[in-house]
Amino acid sequence: MLLKDLIAKNKITENLFKELNQKTLLHDVKGVSSNSKEIKKDYIFVAIKGEKFDGADFINEAENNGAFLTIAEKSYNKNVLCIKKATARHIYTILLSSFYSKQPKQIIGVTGTNGKTSTVEFCRQLWAQAGWKAASMGTLGTKTETALNTGIYKNSKENLTTFEPSDLYKNLKFLADKNISHLALEASSHGIDQNRLDGVKFSGAVFTNLSHDHLDYHKNTENYFSTKKRLFTKILKSNSAIAINIDDDFGKKLFEELKDTNHLLITFGQCSDADISIRSFKQNKRSIDLILEFEKKNFQTTIGMIGKFQVYNVIASASICIALGMDSNLIFKSLGYLKPARGRMEVLSETKNNALVIIDYAHSPDALTSALKSIQEITDRGRIITLFGCGGDRDKDKRQIMGELADKYSDLVIVTDDNPRNESPSIIRKEILIGCPNATEIPNRDKAIKYAISNLQKNDLLLIAGKGHETFQAIGIETLPFDDYTVAKEAIKNIENSEVIN
Repeated sequence: MLLKDLIAKNKITENLFKELNQKTLLHDVKGVSSNSKEIKKDYIFVAIKGEKFDGADFINEAENNGAFLTIAEKSYNKNVLCIKKATARHIYTILLSSFYSKQPKQIIGVTGTNGKTSTVEFCRQLWAQAGWKAASMGTLGTKTETALNTGIYKNSKENLTTFEPSDLYKNLKFLADKNISHLALEASSHGIDQNRLDGVKFSGAVFTNLSHDHLDYHKNTENYFSTKKRLFTKILKSNSAIAINIDDDFGKKLFEELKDTNHLLITFGQCSDADISIRSFKQNKRSIDLILEFEKKNFQTTIGMIGKFQVYNVIASASICIALGMDSNLIFKSLGYLKPARGRMEVLSETKNNALVIIDYAHSPDALTSALKSIQEITDRGRIITLFGCGGDRDKDKRQIMGELADKYSDLVIVTDDNPRNESPSIIRKEILIGCPNATEIPNRDKAIKYAISNLQKNDLLLIAGKGHETFQAIGIETLPFDDYTVAKEAIKNIENSEVIN
């Protein structure tokens, strides 16, 4: 693709690059990258300053590798285009979105502290039930109904909720080429703040909720909210569909700020003023009986999930699908067929003594509270046992809080390691234990899970929290294979086998 054609696809790049000479404009662009090691002949290199490295330090390497044009926020040499009135991150994203120009026709972004993964997955399932080729993208990777996954570009950083721009826009093109028409993707606060989503052609967006998380990055809750809000005020195009959890305080705030815009707003929650309102909610051991009201009509359904927060995720997906024009009757009929996302209040097993083992990704105070309150509603007078840890190199303030919450809502707490990363695991556990001093401390997560399961009594309920779907454990610079699901399943099997032998 000629550079002049690449930049002409967006007014921002067209204006920024208008001073380039004709020879440069007629250059055939073979690729765009911010990684100097990926640069090849006829590539554009964008020098971005990150947390650990400054792309400007690698300009010479990029040019030696074949870059014909370097873009940066400062002038370094005659071959470097110095951009003004824009950030390198933003321009990088715009260039990638133009280079990989095809995207699914309908894309929605889901943002909030909790519920993003479940909501995008429920949207995908609803669209698939309607007969559309659909996908979801986020923490669980890129998911479709078929074996398309084998050919989909992977997320180069597996723990990213919102893919890096190079992975994101390659994926979007791949999905469009495979005739995927509907896509729901997770929009993390980091992804929004770092301009990764600036080139996505969104049709709509969802706001799930906002609570204490990522304050190591955003410093305070107001900054955190402002970043989330940018999806709705800066990235979404005019006349987009927006679904908002009106029960959430920040959801109410967002609604007030958007109600006079030209967006199509739909609200959901228990509030009687919500467009889709929760009228009745009954938690069973493995399902929820639900009555919803929409346009003065009641819709009754049963969803095969645990937890009131899952109800919010379900109606969030229903709300945005309705706002985008999907038939409401079909949606409400389809809710009973939805399946929970991997590692989201996933009932792993019920033991012979009627104890339940549940795996959940809960890694924030609010998410842990929601999970434990949901478990209280289904426990059959047995103990509630919570096993969890906290990640390293992340928000330290939440560790004691999560310890206090686990202690408050559990009969027994087991503190173990999560993903300590570059922090001392013992220090992380110590900070958690301030909030739950009577907890049992077992550093090794494998041993902790096996200990918890081996000590389950009749009607107990064990919550294994924090890692959910993850199949790795990040310790220091190593990423080791580890899966809560596999370890717990094996432990249950071994106990049952030993009982048979005895």
